[in-house]
Formats: sequence, structure tokens, C-alpha cells
Amino acid sequence: MIILLTAVLAVVPSAHAGPSTRWDNIGPNGAGGYLAFAQKIAYVLPGAGQQVFRSDDRGRSWRQGRLFPEMRGAALAADPARPDSVLVAGYEGGGGAGTVLRSVDGGLSFSVALRTPSEVQDVAFGAAGVSYAASAEGVYRGVGGLGWSLLPGSPAAAEDVHVVGPDLVVAAGGVVHVLRAGKWSASDVPADKISSRGDVVVARKFSGGVHLSADRGVSWRAVTGPWTASWILYGGITANGWIQVQTLDGHFISADQGVTWKRTDAVEQVDVYTEIGSFPDMPDWQWVYGSGGVYATADHEHFKRVGVPGAHVLSLAVSGRSIIAGTMQGSYRTDLPVASQEWDFDGSAPPAIGNRVGALAARDGVVLRGRNGYRGSMDAIFVERSLDGGRSWAITAEMPGNTRSLVFDPVLPGRVYLGAYLINAFYVSLDGGLSFVQRVHGPLRGIKTIAADPGGIWLADAGGLYRSTDAGVSLRQVLPGRMNSVLVDPRDPRHVVAVGQNSVFVSFDGASFTEVPKVSTEQLSTIAIAPDGVLYLGSISFEGSSKGVLRSSDGGRSWTVFGGPDVERGVEALLVSSDGRTLYAGTVSGSVHRRSLG
Repeated sequence: MIILLTAVLAVVPSAHAGPSTRWDNIGPNGAGGYLAFAQKIAYVLPGAGQQVFRSDDRGRSWRQGRLFPEMRGAALAADPARPDSVLVAGYEGGGGAGTVLRSVDGGLSFSVALRTPSEVQDVAFGAAGVSYAASAEGVYRGVGGLGWSLLPGSPAAAEDVHVVGPDLVVAAGGVVHVLRAGKWSASDVPADKISSRGDVVVARKFSGGVHLSADRGVSWRAVTGPWTASWILYGGITANGWIQVQTLDGHFISADQGVTWKRTDAVEQVDVYTEIGSFPDMPDWQWVYGSGGVYATADHEHFKRVGVPGAHVLSLAVSGRSIIAGTMQGSYRTDLPVASQEWDFDGSAPPAIGNRVGALAARDGVVLRGRNGYRGSMDAIFVERSLDGGRSWAITAEMPGNTRSLVFDPVLPGRVYLGAYLINAFYVSLDGGLSFVQRVHGPLRGIKTIAADPGGIWLADAGGLYRSTDAGVSLRQVLPGRMNSVLVDPRDPRHVVAVGQNSVFVSFDGASFTEVPKVSTEQLSTIAIAPDGVLYLGSISFEGSSKGVLRSSDGGRSWTVFGGPDVERGVEALLVSSDGRTLYAGTVSGSVHRRSLG
């Protein structure tokens, strides 16, 4: 993205040691996910469902696991007695088959432990390492995640499995089933999710209410409270014995098993709950997986954002001492050099839609961001400005479309270009981003990147590479085919590199281009340049692992792999520090990774 050029305006050639081979995940903690706790270790499976994050210091720092083989996860469990033993339930793409993955190295890597004809919806550990998996065929049993077999008589259409003392309580076919003393029994209690504390079991169903049993599922009673809505968004019991219910009327807590209730501000703070978990030695300090991420709370009214560094990063920029990451849920900022995975967030609970920051640009203490949202049912771009390094923002303009590109003109400081897709137009501002004029051009199919040089602009569009020398009043197609990014060398504007789907096109005279074919079998995404002229190119895989980052030391004529397993899911944004010593990669599901260039 051309905004990355603004971070390398200080062109100071330097001779230093060769690049490091290590990537460090530096945050932001911008993703939530399913929770598992074992002793003092926390595991989170983000919603993308393709890797597990682990923390050994109660969420202050996280280690990112490798991508899963051939599946997406939907639930996880950790063995309380062997905290490095982790199971993930999920499904394989395309065929509807299910899988249980097993890790014995604390979630760093996984192997297939069980394959089933249908999706595995849940996994759980019991005593002595006994493991369970819920699927359409019934409930499978294993030991330590191995040696699986279908439990005789187990109910079909199993959704959730929970070990309660010596018994097994299962939500299957929309109701509760219990395995006690080797015999299965079914009830008419509605259930799609189950939670327990001691002998107390709470079952909930979205359209069936909340029910409680104080005797491990022998008898049940309906839970009622000060709500009138029938849809149950969340219902369960926490490690400290609180019954929690969330409906369209709000979030409610009972410390006496439903006799009295207290309304909280949880909906306003973190939106809809998905799951609650706790460290075994800290039952009163609970973690909540909600729509806004993962939060820690002691009262469900005051929350501390935990999250994991698994955000989908779309854009990066540097302004002064601030580095800013635009994600699918807003933007985050922190001071350089980055010392913590916890960054400042631009809001407390982002909406589920309308907060994707697709573009960032910074110059002379001004930061602009393009936020993709909706006005009614129409796609809209909200341009917002920050004068304090991304700590606070004010809306300056709104226009139709979505955006992935925002760039300052290198000659006229007040001129700003804003790319758009979903419409055949882009936008130009002459007052530093306070207002914009639309430039409509029929051939445009969707602009991914705009690059500006002293002579004009280059547009990387889904319909080709275009050139304008009159601020976009007129356009000329230079290359056909889909283009994902374009970059102009700030040292020599005649050196232009255009990025296609799998090929790179290079020009050294600003007019004619030479194709470097088959640079990658994955989709190429974004390109950045270091002060010494070395190029870095991002790639994205939609089916497996990608090369992550490629590198060129000859102006783009040839490329070598510069990625690694930490960025193998894919890279959406690249940024080289002004001193040329650090490369930042905004990844698809791993937040921002940092790599030393020497």
C-alpha cells in the first residue's frame, strides 16, 4: 500500500548486518476466541479457527501456534492435569467431515487425532486424561486425545459435552442427555450449551430458555428473572457460582442460583457473550469472550481488555512515535519501539459491522484513516483525522464505496487521494482530507492501491494499472489484468513496481513494464520498500500456508522467500521503519509481526 511510502521518506542508506530469521508477534491484542484454562495457562482459539494462542502469564503476552492442518476449529479443551495437552474440535473444508486435533506441545503444533463423518462440535477432558468429542454420530471417547471410539448408546446430533463429577452431560438433539453409571438417560430440558460448577449444571438453548439442576442432571427447574425476551444469547454458571443470563433485555447475574438478580452493563461494554472461563485458582476473576474480543472482569460491569494478537490487520502507518494498525474492528496504536502486545484501542466495544479500517496515511503529524462502514444499507467510507498519533479521531468526510488506499501527494501537502472499490471512482482532496471530490471513470473496477509521485498517480485496479498526470481528471491504462498493489520508488519515480495476482511488473523508465511471472502461487497482496531500495512483497493463501513475505534486492527483477511459519497465513500490509532496520507485517490472523533487518 502506498501509505507505506510515507514511513520511508527519510531515505538514509545504511550498511548493517543481514536480516534476522525471527518474526515477533508484537500485537495488538485485537481478537477474541474460545477459551480453555489449565493450571496457570490460558488458551484462546480465535473466531477464524485456524490456530491457538497460549499465554503463560495470565494474558500479558501470547505465543501464536502454527496453522491447523486441513480444518477450522470451533471449540477447544486443555487437560487440567497435563496443561500442554490440548484438543481442538472442528470441521474440514468442503466435505462437512469433522476432525479432532491434538497438541502435546501446548498448542504450538497439532496433528489429526480423530476423523468423523460430520463436524465435531465440542471436546472435553475428564479425569485421568479421558477425552470426549461431540458430533452428529454421537459422543466419542478417547484417552489423552488418542484411541477414540463411539460410546455405545450415546445420543446422535451431539452439540456440547461436559464432564460433571463422575457423570457426562451432553446437549444432543436439542435436549439434555446424561451418562450415569454406564447408562444413558434423556430429558426434555432444552439445551444446546451446558456449563457446571460442582453438582450444579446449567443448560441453555437459544429459543428454549435456561434450566438449572443442583444434582448433576437428575432433576431440573426453569430459571426465571427480570427479563421478558425469550431469546437466550447466553446462559451459564461461572467458577464462582454466579448464574449468568443474557437476553435482548440485557445481562443479568444471580449469586443465589436465581433467587435474586442484578442487571449489569455487560452488553454496553462487550456486547453479546459467547463464553466465560476462569483460571482454576482465580474463580472470581473471569474472562469473557464477547463480540468485542476477550475481556477480564470481576463484576461484569468493569472490564479489562485481554484479547489475543490474532487480529486481521488491513493497514499500517507510523506518525511520530506512534505505530497504528487498522483492523477489521477498528484501529490500534502504541508507542515505538513496541514493548507490549497490548495497544491502545479506539473504542471499548466495536460494532459487529462498519468498523474496518482499510487504509491509513500519515504526514507531518496528521494521520488519516479510511473506515469502511454502512450508512443505512449502503457501503460508505468514513474519512477520519487524528492530530495526536492515532489516540483520538474525528470524522471529516463521508462518501460511497469502500477503501483500501489513502495517500498524501508528495508535492502538494494538502492533496490527498482516496481509492475506492464497489464503485468505479476514486476521490481527491485539496484541503488535507477535510473534503473530497469524486473522480468517476467507467473502466475502473475497484482500486486496491494508489501510488503518488511528483508527476502524477498510479492506480492498481481490479481492471488494470492506470496512470493519471492531472490529479485523476483523465486516466490511461498502462497494464491490463487485476492489480493488487503499486509502488513508486521514492528515490527514483521512474522505478515503478506493480503487483498482480501472482506476477510482478517492473518499470525503470516509468513507461514500459516487464513481467516477472509466477512469483507466487498464492495471491500477492502488498509491497513496501526500504530506504536502501530492497523490496518486500506480501502474499496470502486461502487454502493453506503461504510464503508470507518475499524479498527482492534487484528492484523487483527476482524474488526470494522472506517469510516463515509465523506469517504463513498471509500478509495484508507491510511497513519498513524509516531507519531501514525493522520490517512490520500486518497479517491475516496474527496481528502485527516484527522482523529485524539488521
